[in-house]
Amino acid sequence: MLSRQTAKIRGQNIDFIELKRLLRSLEFIFFSIALIASLSIAISSNWAANHWLKVTLLDVTEVETCIVLMGVMVGLSLFSSLYRSGIQGMENQVQLNIVNIVIVTVKSVGAFLLLKFITQDIVSFFVYQLIISVIELIVLLMMFYHSMPNTGKIGFCFFWGALKPIIPFAAGIAYTSGIWVLLTQLDKMILSNILPLSEYGYFALVAVVSAGILSISNPISQAILPRMTYLLSQGKENIMLRLYRKSTQLMAVVMLPLTGIVALFSTELLFAWTGNKDAAEWAGPILFWFALGNGILAISAFQFYLQFAHGKLKMHVIYITISASIQIPIVVYVAFEYGALGVALTWFILRFITFIIWTPIVHSKFAPGVHWPWLLKDIAPIFSSTVIGLLIINNLDIGFDRMGRMEVFIILISIGVMVVMTNILVSSACRELIFDAIHKSRKVNV
Repeated sequence: MLSRQTAKIRGQNIDFIELKRLLRSLEFIFFSIALIASLSIAISSNWAANHWLKVTLLDVTEVETCIVLMGVMVGLSLFSSLYRSGIQGMENQVQLNIVNIVIVTVKSVGAFLLLKFITQDIVSFFVYQLIISVIELIVLLMMFYHSMPNTGKIGFCFFWGALKPIIPFAAGIAYTSGIWVLLTQLDKMILSNILPLSEYGYFALVAVVSAGILSISNPISQAILPRMTYLLSQGKENIMLRLYRKSTQLMAVVMLPLTGIVALFSTELLFAWTGNKDAAEWAGPILFWFALGNGILAISAFQFYLQFAHGKLKMHVIYITISASIQIPIVVYVAFEYGALGVALTWFILRFITFIIWTPIVHSKFAPGVHWPWLLKDIAPIFSSTVIGLLIINNLDIGFDRMGRMEVFIILISIGVMVVMTNILVSSACRELIFDAIHKSRKVNV
C-alpha cells in the first residue's frame, strides 16, 4: 500500500508532506505489530522447543534461544519491508537491488565463513543473522527518508487524516497478505510437527529453493507495480497495458527455464548444493512439484498486479477467501495422510487450476480483450520453446552421476543460459528491446 501511494503521489505531484505523515502513522502501526509478533514468538519458544518440534540431537535450551532470536528478526523484517516498499514506490529499484544483493551476500557468505572457520554453534549463527537484520533496517530507513524531498519536519505523532483515506485498500492488502502467509506456510508448520527434525531439514531445502524461484520474479514486480500505478494515475491505461504484456514476456523468458531446470533436475541440483545424496533423493521428487507450482504462481501473479495498480482489491479478497476455504482443509488432510510429497503435488494442482480459471476472470474485469493475446502471444511461444529445449536436453546422456558438484552446477547453469537465449529470440518484447538498444548505440556512434 505504501509503495502504491508513493507512486501515486509522484504521478499526481501531490505534496510529499502527506507521504511523510502517512509513513509516520504506519511506523506507529508497524512498531506495535512487530512488538506483538516478537513477544508472541518469544513467549511460545519454550513450548515450541519442548512440545512442537521433534528435537533429538540439539540442546532444547539452545533451540529455545534460537526461536527467541527468530522472533526478534521477524519484527525487524516487518519494519524493513515498510521502507523497502516505499523505495520501490520511488522507483529506486537499482539502488534497492544493490542493497539487497549486499545484504543477502553478507548474510549467506558471512554465515558460511562463521560456521566454517569460527564456530558451528547454532545460537551464534542466529545472533549473526540478527545483527545483519538490524543493519539492513537502518540502511533501508535512511534510503527511503533520503529519497523524499525535504518538506519540513512532521513531529513524532500519529496522523489519522493521512491514514483514513487508504484504510479500505490497506485492509484488503492486510487481509489477503495474512491469508496468503497462512496458505504458503501452513504446510511447513504441519510438517514441522509430523516429520523428524532431520527430514524437516531436507524439506527446508525444498522450501528455500522453491522460494528462490519466486525471488527471481521480485525485481520485475518491484519495477512494474509502481510504474503501472504511476501510468494509471496519469490516465495512460493503454501504455500501462503494453507494459503489462511486455513484462509478462520478460518474466516468462527467465522464469520458465528456471522453473523447468529446477523441476527436471531437482535431485541433481540438491546434491550439487548440499553434497548429501540422502537429502537430494528424499527432497528431489518434492521439489519437482513445488518448483512447477511456484513457476505457475510467478506468472499468474500478474492478474494481482492489475488489481493493485487500479487500487481495487475486492476481487482479490474474494479469490483469497475462496482459496483459503479450499486449500487449508486439503493441505491439512494431505499432510497427515501423504506427507511432504502429497503436499507438493497438491500445491502444484491448486496453482494450475487457479491459473486456468481465475486469471481470465480478472482480465475480463480490468483488461477486457487482453487475456487470449496475453496467453497465446506473450506466454505460449516462450513456454513452447522452453519445453522443447528441455525435452531435447533431457534425452541426452549427460551423466550427472559421474560429475562433481561444481561440474553439475556449471552444466545446469549452461543449460539455463541456452534456453534463456532461445527464449529471448522467441519473445517479441525482448527482440524489440535488443533492436532499440542497437538503434541507440548506432545513434551514439554517429
